[in-house]
Amino acid sequence: MKREALLAEISQRRTDVSKKARRYRRLNIALLVASLFFGLLATTLAGDSAAEGKLVAANVAEATTGKVPSTLPPGWRNVCRLIAICTFLGTAATGISSGLKIAENQSKATLCVGQLNAMQIELLDENQDEATLRRLQDDLLKVYKDYPEYFL
Repeated sequence: MKREALLAEISQRRTDVSKKARRYRRLNIALLVASLFFGLLATTLAGDSAAEGKLVAANVAEATTGKVPSTLPPGWRNVCRLIAICTFLGTAATGISSGLKIAENQSKATLCVGQLNAMQIELLDENQDEATLRRLQDDLLKVYKDYPEYFL
């Protein structure tokens, strides 16, 4: 494989894998933010409900029932439903992130991009001998073998 063709292939592959790495990073951040947001919301609602709804829960109960809640607010079930939904969403986001191994894929994709970058930098020197080009071609095949999921 000629230097220019190898450089073009590595450049294209690096671009493709970089896109996937960015996608994993965005998905990981979105799921983490969702998990934190809904976990904090559920905690706030549950904590406020435990304190007889003086801050938020009483207002939620009043908004859902149309009545100012008594000591045991009639909207208690609505507050519990909100807590359950928020907790479910937060837990689901964490589970999805773990199940899809988002952080692991993000790390592997970043490593793959780093290897492709190193090969591309080495190819910037236009005076590569045939042995170096063969080694870089072998290195590229090894990257394909080590990270096949990013080249589909």
